[in-house]
Amino acid sequence: SDANVAFNFYASGLADLVMDKGLAPPALLDELKTKPWFHAAPFLGIYFLRYNCERGPFKDERARKAFSHAIDKKRIVEKITRAGELPAPGFVPPGIPGYAGTDGLAFDPAAAKRLLAEAGFPEGKGFPLANYLYSKSELNEAIAVELQSMWRDTLGVNVNLVRQEWKVYLNSLSLLDYDIARSSWVGDYPDPNTFLDLFLTGGGNNRTGWSNPDYDKLIAAASREVDPGKRLEILRQAEDLLVQQAVSVAPIYYYVGIQLYDPAKVGGINANVLDEHPIRKIYRK
Repeated sequence: SDANVAFNFYASGLADLVMDKGLAPPALLDELKTKPWFHAAPFLGIYFLRYNCERGPFKDERARKAFSHAIDKKRIVEKITRAGELPAPGFVPPGIPGYAGTDGLAFDPAAAKRLLAEAGFPEGKGFPLANYLYSKSELNEAIAVELQSMWRDTLGVNVNLVRQEWKVYLNSLSLLDYDIARSSWVGDYPDPNTFLDLFLTGGGNNRTGWSNPDYDKLIAAASREVDPGKRLEILRQAEDLLVQQAVSVAPIYYYVGIQLYDPAKVGGINANVLDEHPIRKIYRK
C-alpha cells in the first residue's frame, strides 16, 4: 500500500510491472513521466466525494453545494495528482460514445459563500465540526489536506481529517459514519448506467443516505427506453440531478491508469477504457 516501497520494488528489479495509480509516488511523478517505462492513459474511473445527506448540516443541499463550489479541481490535478488527470465536472467519465454528460458545479468561491450563508452559516460561523473520511494512502492524504485548506480559506469552516485503514474505512462508509468521505468508482462496462445506478434509493453502493424519487424514476425510464439517443438523454438528466441540483456527491477528477514496465521486456499490456490488463495476456519478451 506504500507507493515509495512499491516503486523501490520496481526500480530495484524485484518487480517487473506496477499497475496502480496509487503506487506511483506523487513526489516523483514529474520525473517519472519522462521515462520510457512510464505509461499513462485515461479510463472510466472517477475520484469523488460523498456527502452524508442524513447527518448535520449536509442534510441541506445548499451546504453541499457550498462545499462543492469551494473545491478547485484544477488545482488538485495540477498540484497533487499530476499524471494528466482531467478535472471532473460530472460523475460519468468521458469516453462513452454518444454521451455528453453534465456541466456540474464549477469552482466558484462567491457562490460557495452565498450558499453557505443561505444555509445559516455566514462566513462559516456556527458550522459544526465536520469530519472528512479517507482511506490510507499518500495521495489521499495530500488531497485531504488540500481540501481542508480550500474549505477553510473559502468558507471559514474547519474540517477534521479522519484517516482509516481500508476495511475500517469501508465499514464507516456503509454505516454512514462520516460527514464527507473520499470515494472512487470504476465502470464495469462503457455505459453511464454503471455509474449512475449507484445512487438509487436503498442501493448497496449508495452510501450517502440520499434518496430522490425523481432520480429513481429517471434511471427506471432509461432502462425501459429502446431508442439509444433518448436513453442517453434520460441518463444525462439523472446525472444533472445528481451532481448539479441535489449534489449528494462532488466529482473531483477522472482517473488515469498508470503502469510501470519496460516495453522491451514486457508485452501484452494495452490501454483501454476499463483499465483491464488480464495477467494471462501479459508475457515476457
